[in-house]
Amino acid sequence: KSNVIIEMNFLTSIYRQVKKFENGGIMVKKVILYFMTMMLVLGMATAFAAENADAPMTMKEKMEKIRLESDPIYVAEKAKRMENMPKVAVLYVNNAETTYNDEVDAMVLGNLEKCISDDKYIYINGDPYIERLNKVGIVDITTAERADIIDAFEGEDVDYVVFVEVQPFIARDKITFFTVGKDITTTVPLKIIDLVNGKYLYNGKFTEKASDSTMIGGIGNKSVAMKALRKIDEQIASVLAARLPEEKPVLAAAAK
Repeated sequence: KSNVIIEMNFLTSIYRQVKKFENGGIMVKKVILYFMTMMLVLGMATAFAAENADAPMTMKEKMEKIRLESDPIYVAEKAKRMENMPKVAVLYVNNAETTYNDEVDAMVLGNLEKCISDDKYIYINGDPYIERLNKVGIVDITTAERADIIDAFEGEDVDYVVFVEVQPFIARDKITFFTVGKDITTTVPLKIIDLVNGKYLYNGKFTEKASDSTMIGGIGNKSVAMKALRKIDEQIASVLAARLPEEKPVLAAAAK
C-alpha cells in the first residue's frame, strides 16, 4: 500500500507537468500519460501481490482446523503419530536491531513453523535453552562449539536442534541522476544438529542483498530488508526440507 501511495504522489507531480504542456504537442502529452498509466498499474500490481503473499489463514481454513482438532478419531491418530515424531527445538535469535523487530520475528518464525510443521514434527520453543547457554557465558551462539550446544540439552527429550539468527541489517543509500534508493544486506546463520548422534546436519549461513528505488520521495529500510529476508526464508525452507529428517534419529554404532 505504501508503494501505491508513493506512485500516486509521483503521478500527481507528472500530471502537473502534463498541464504545462497544454499548449505543446499532442505526442508529448500522449507519451507522458502512457508513462503515468504504466507506473500506476505496476505499483498497484506490486502492492496487491505482496498483500496476497502474506494473506492470513481464511475463516474457512480456521473452521476446518478447529473441526479436525475436535474430532476424537483425528486426535487419537495424531497422538499415535506423535509418538514417532522427532522433537525439534528451535533456537531463534533476532539481532537485527530494528524498529520493526516484531515483523521480522513474525516472518522468520512463521516460516520455521511452516517448515517444522506439526504433521511431521513436534516443535519445541528453544528460549529456555538459549538462557542456559547465556548463563554459562555463551551469548553469541553462532560462535558456540557444537558440544556446548549439545550440553545445553543434556537430559532433555529432544532429537534435533535448529538454530537461526537474524544478524544486523547493513543499509546503503544509492543515488542516481533519476532515482534514489537503498541496498540492504542481511545475513542469517543456520545450524541443524542431531542431538542423539552429536553431529551437524547443516552448519552454514545465508547472505542476501535486496534493492529498491524510486523516482520521487524516499524509501524506508523496512520494505527492502523484508525483501532480503524473504529470499533467505526460501533458502532456509529448502535446506530444512532436505536436511531435517522426518524420523527420530537412531544412535549410530560406534566405529571399531
